[in-house]
Amino acid sequence: MDKSSRLTYNKTSAEASLQSAKTFVVRCRALVENLQPHERLIEPVLTPRFVSDDLLQGLGILPEKEALKIQSHLAEAHDEVEWVRRDRGMEDIDVFAKVRFPLYLTNFQLIHWNFISTVS
Repeated sequence: MDKSSRLTYNKTSAEASLQSAKTFVVRCRALVENLQPHERLIEPVLTPRFVSDDLLQGLGILPEKEALKIQSHLAEAHDEVEWVRRDRGMEDIDVFAKVRFPLYLTNFQLIHWNFISTVS
């Protein structure tokens, strides 16, 4: 993450965050590489949340390139909905659309759409 997160999670830039995500994928896969496919119970999943447009764009490329699952929480709580509106000037889903994030991916799960508006 490179925006609006705990200091221990934040990276100095979108590039540093993207590299961290790539490293995470490699390390997760290394944990199970010696197991039979049916025994591989750990797999990396990207969760883009509280990231800059640049990082979101970069993370949008990884799922197809690396065959990754991706999930994000959108409009989960009233305070989060309001925070995104104040910080980004748009709805959660529009942040993804703005950077042309591949919402069409079959391995992309949008979770907790509790307070989605009819406009979204």
